[in-house]
Amino acid sequence: MKFDPDMLKAYFVCGSQDLIGQDFEKLLEQCIESGITAFQYRDKGNSKLTDAQRLDLGRSLQEICKATHVPFIVDDDVQMANALNADGVHVGQKDERITKVVQEAAPGMIIGLSCQTVEQVHQANKIDRIDYIGAGPIFPTSSKNDAVAPMGLPLMKEMSQVSRVPFVAIGGIDDENVYDLKPNGAVGAAFISLVTKSNDVDRTIKNVLNAFA
Repeated sequence: MKFDPDMLKAYFVCGSQDLIGQDFEKLLEQCIESGITAFQYRDKGNSKLTDAQRLDLGRSLQEICKATHVPFIVDDDVQMANALNADGVHVGQKDERITKVVQEAAPGMIIGLSCQTVEQVHQANKIDRIDYIGAGPIFPTSSKNDAVAPMGLPLMKEMSQVSRVPFVAIGGIDDENVYDLKPNGAVGAAFISLVTKSNDVDRTIKNVLNAFA
């Protein structure tokens, strides 16, 4: 699948550890029906799944994405991404070295990198195969146990201005502050709890899409 910045507009990120009594497959189907533009499979942290269960679940979720032409991106596991023939892989600064991922990722695979500083963006600019940058956390978030301090909008804007690739914002995004992202350099919003804790998933996702219309 060829990368298109529009893929980043409403970017749902989720793993089994983020769900409270929800059916993962049904939630993903609901999100796709409501208009998400990409899905990142991020099963880690407090996940109770074995490696085999994680792979099986990934395969099931990927089939849902494939049937609806929604990009399926694996977080921090280039081996799994290759095994599933995923559309992309996303890497954090604390995860596998991005240069190693670039070498090992299947040809044509979309590659995203998390950045928190201007210097990290300058380094990312030197790597040809990076398609987009995930900036965050922008606002305080409880979805990631290892999250760094919120960077805020001014820093994200500065980072986006020096980046050669588009930016998607993540971390603490809600129904209101999502409208602050586009004016500060983001082409889309990535979210976890915005959807997993929503009592109206359809309205929530359509609001995100409206923020980037």
